[in-house]
Formats: sequence, C-alpha cells, structure tokens
Amino acid sequence: MKIALVHPQIIRATAVESFLIEFARRLSAAGHEITCVTSLTTPEIAASLPVRWELLPRLRGSAVMRMWHFNRLAPRAAVEAGVDVSVGFGRSCVQDIHRNGTGCHRLYGQSLPLWQRYSLRHLYELHLERRLYTGQETKHFVTSSRTVATQLQAIYGTAAERFHILPPPVESQLFKPAADRASVREALCRKLQTDPQQPVLLFISLSHRRRGLEPLLLAMKHVHATLWIAGKGLNAAQRDLIQRHGLTAKVRSVPVTTNLVELYQSADWFVHPTQYDAFSMTVLQSLACGLPGIVSVMDGAVDHIRHGENGFHLHHPQHPAELATAINTALALERPQWQALANTARETVTHLTWERHMREWTDVMDGLQASAAALSRHSAPFAF
Repeated sequence: MKIALVHPQIIRATAVESFLIEFARRLSAAGHEITCVTSLTTPEIAASLPVRWELLPRLRGSAVMRMWHFNRLAPRAAVEAGVDVSVGFGRSCVQDIHRNGTGCHRLYGQSLPLWQRYSLRHLYELHLERRLYTGQETKHFVTSSRTVATQLQAIYGTAAERFHILPPPVESQLFKPAADRASVREALCRKLQTDPQQPVLLFISLSHRRRGLEPLLLAMKHVHATLWIAGKGLNAAQRDLIQRHGLTAKVRSVPVTTNLVELYQSADWFVHPTQYDAFSMTVLQSLACGLPGIVSVMDGAVDHIRHGENGFHLHHPQHPAELATAINTALALERPQWQALANTARETVTHLTWERHMREWTDVMDGLQASAAALSRHSAPFAF
C-alpha cells in the first residue's frame, strides 16, 4: 500500500512526532511505500527512515501563517504523490484518516492561562479543529482513547462510526516490575534522600501547571508520604509554595538524569491530577511497571484505569481536599491489597504491543481502501 504521513514537522520534539517516526519505520518494514509530507525534519531522521520525503516550503514568522500555509499545500502534495491512503497527525483538515494525538483542543484550552486562550494561535487552532470534525474533508478519525472520541463527538456532533479507538503501544519489555523491588527502592531512596519506610508518591510532568502540581502540593499537607516530582525542575513559585506550606521534608525534585523505569519500580503510587491530557504515556508506563495510579478522569488514558482494581479515578483533580482523600484511601490499603492492584496494573497493558497496534492500523486502512473501491464501483457509469 502507498501511504502518505502528513505533519508540519517530523522531528523528535513531541510524543506525536516520536510516534510518527516509529510508525513510519514499522510501516516501511512491513513493505508499504511511505511518503512523509512535511515542512521540517532533520538530516538524522531523513537518513534513518526508508521513506520518500515531500518537503514543503516553511514560512518564517507567524505560527498561524505556517499552519495556514501547510494546511493549504499538504493535501495537494499527498494527491500528487499518488498514495492510496493519507494519514494526518497535526492541524491538517484534509486527509483520509486523521490520527488525533493531542485530544480536544477546546477542552485543553480551558487549562490555559487567560491570555493564551485569546491568542490568535489558539483561536485559529480552534477554527481548524471545528473544521476538521464538522466537515467532510476527512472521513475517518483515529484516537488513542474512547474518552477523547466521546468528547469530540459531544462537542462537534461528529458521527461515532467515523472514529476508531486504537490505544497506543507500551514497551512492556522495558517498562516492567523490578526483579528485586526492595533493592531498587532502597538504592533510589538513598539517592533521593527519602526514607524507604515511608510511602512514596510519584508525579511526572513536563507541564506542572496543567498536570496539577499545585493542588497536589496543597494536598500533601494532609498526606503522610514522600512526593517525588520528576520530568521537569521546579520554578521559583513552586519552590516558594513548598516552603510556605512546610513541605520541604516531604517533597523531592528528582534530577532529570534519574532512570525513569527505576522511579516507577520504586514508588508506591503514581499520582496524575492533570487538568487535561489526550493520553499520557506515563499512565501506561506506570501500569506496565506494576505501579497503581490515582489518575484524573480528564486524561484519555483513564480508559485503562479500572477503579479499585488497578488504581483509582480522580474526578476533581483541582480540588486538594478530594486529592488528599483519594491518596489517603490508596495509602490505607494493606500490602496484599496493594500487591493485587500492582499485579492487575501490569496485566492491564501487556497486550498493548506494537505488533497488535500495527495490525489494528492495517485493518483500518484496508477497510478504508475497500470502502473506496466499493464506492468507485457503484458510482461507475453503466456500459452499453
């Protein structure tokens, strides 16, 4: 099959782009002819992917103008490449399939500071999202989460049958429980100056404000545990908040060089009070490591949290009191109960392999081709 993958930039900058690069590599390895339609990549990526590149002009200056320009040129480039199926990953509105990796922008916008909500870029992205889901230029949508698909259907009235739910794969051979958890935990606690006898909560984020760090810190006033904060350092305001509320002894900012797998393997609970996320891979990674989570229902990955079986749902992540209650409920579990949740957490995601994910994608694309062929036959003129 000839497939076009369409995205304004194909570099290792976001989770969407990292997925796209691996997706392209696996499609090519399966024998498909891949064309990457983009305005920006790197020599390293261009050399490593056995694909055809269609590099479009990239405007300087305004991000809004770049989005408009790419959205105008990309559909034509995919058609001229002579592909059977085009798959868009960004703010493009015209393709056969759109793979949503960022969720519902309208809901995401509610977590932005007021000045960003009224920025030209945000308003234009809202316009493109509305056009994508209310128009007919794209026939099929792939989302990682049923939660996100439901959100988009409710807001834009898009027909449910146009959506395909394909959960992302998780590297279960890398993200797995430690063979000797006690030793790994003790070594890491010593490194992070944490009492190994105290429960450890793990928070991972590159966007502390949106991911709910402030309400989590306020909740920590009522929790007897240590909080590890990983992914990004703390700013001055966050450090001041910790000091003002007397949390210095309870909170550790984890150095960015710390092994992520060891963090999952050593903590007792993964805490994820995000205001909005399309699908946080940290949720799947923590489950794969046998780490139960307390996860906000505003993350699409909550699809994989079965309340009371492999973790807990958090319905109001911005309420410190509810967050503290949820954490204390989790910490009150006896060790055998926690271990049962940890075992179920691991079992929840082991089937989410790249092999399964690629088979599901092949089914979607084959179905699209079959529908197009059937439509072509029915619309063909009669021969006399």
